[in-house]
Amino acid sequence: MRLLLGFDLGTSYLKAGLFSPEGELRGLGRVRVTTDTPSPGRVELPAERLHSLLRSGLDEALRAAGACASDIAGVSYSSQATTFLLLDASDRPLTPLVMWPDIRGAPIEPEAAAFGASPEFHRRVGHSGFADESVVPKLHWFRRERPTIWAQAARVMTISDYLTFLLTGQRMGDASTAAFLGLQDLQSSGWWPEAFANLGLDVAKFSGLLAPGAACGRTGAAANKLLGVAEGVPFAVGALDHHAAAVGAGLGSLAEVSVSTGTVLAALALVDRIEPVPGCYHGPHADGRRYYRLAFEADGARKLEVYHRRFAPGKTLEELLAAAEKARREGNQDPIDVGVLEILTSASRAHAGVVAQVMGSRRIARVAATGGGARSDLWLRLKAEALGATVVRPAVAEAACLGAAIFAAAAAGIHPSIAAAAAAMVRSAGEFSPVPGS
Repeated sequence: MRLLLGFDLGTSYLKAGLFSPEGELRGLGRVRVTTDTPSPGRVELPAERLHSLLRSGLDEALRAAGACASDIAGVSYSSQATTFLLLDASDRPLTPLVMWPDIRGAPIEPEAAAFGASPEFHRRVGHSGFADESVVPKLHWFRRERPTIWAQAARVMTISDYLTFLLTGQRMGDASTAAFLGLQDLQSSGWWPEAFANLGLDVAKFSGLLAPGAACGRTGAAANKLLGVAEGVPFAVGALDHHAAAVGAGLGSLAEVSVSTGTVLAALALVDRIEPVPGCYHGPHADGRRYYRLAFEADGARKLEVYHRRFAPGKTLEELLAAAEKARREGNQDPIDVGVLEILTSASRAHAGVVAQVMGSRRIARVAATGGGARSDLWLRLKAEALGATVVRPAVAEAACLGAAIFAAAAAGIHPSIAAAAAAMVRSAGEFSPVPGS
């Protein structure tokens, strides 16, 4: 049995998906990520806890697949952005992983804020400015508040860089997640020296950059010790979670744009060049020619979750959605059912606005849906109507894990390229028309 392992390094859950070369999900491990909050605004994950989560997730996936670690033929990941840790010259962690919701860097130093607000920054980096959650303000916090640790720090690794190092010994990372650091020059596909100079950072402390999905050596002895994965398994760097999920959902083959409904609403499309667009982020695509353009809306499924807890705690979410669909079909005026329907409709319209951000004036015909919201037929119908486009539900719900497995399949030579792997491994499980009532 040949299986392709795709990790999804999420904030709430870490997932490990095992896939066949045809894209069938054979086993899934899903483990909750519990973080520490040592003081207000700080969110941390000890490195050894990450190690445990990786092993637990993989063990669960192997049990579900009825497989052994020796069946794994390739490995890659999808990753959250801007989570990092500092390591010393012997590659030992000096800090826990500082998670992306951590805002210890606020307020941002005035010089950094001014540099991030410059038109040149926007043009080269592909987004505007630093947020409180960005890595740079938190690095400045360590420089200012923890000078001893800062003096010892020889490496800055994002969570995906660290995974790559753990499994392969390579100090490399993917340019897709690195695009969120605000230190990469997307125009030249490398680090931006002027940014490092202006921000008082040392580029030598950061991992090298590879294109998303690029082969990056093979697993080493540490991978065997940590996960039980054999030495010599081909490894590929991955991509930002939304980017990898778009690949796993059929972006470019099944649809022109990918949308995600989870904690946030997101939309991602591919563009030929970087153009500063308010509220949008950019990063390199796996084909080496195009870029992803990504936009967010903060309120995703959160309103529905809050409504569910407050007004219908005795029902499952599936029951709540089924009742709302019946209310829409039959004109039922039950206040709770109508309330759910209004939330879903409002979120669908908000999603249409996010899609318009990334697509600009381009017309769309087909949209691939990922995230928890893709499990609801009603929600997908409402999205199709709001977008005026056919919404495609991918056959595999865990699109981020599948996107990572696609990268792994290409690195392992099971498919000749990422595009060929995606064509072989991604399928539709249904389509929803923009015509009401269809």
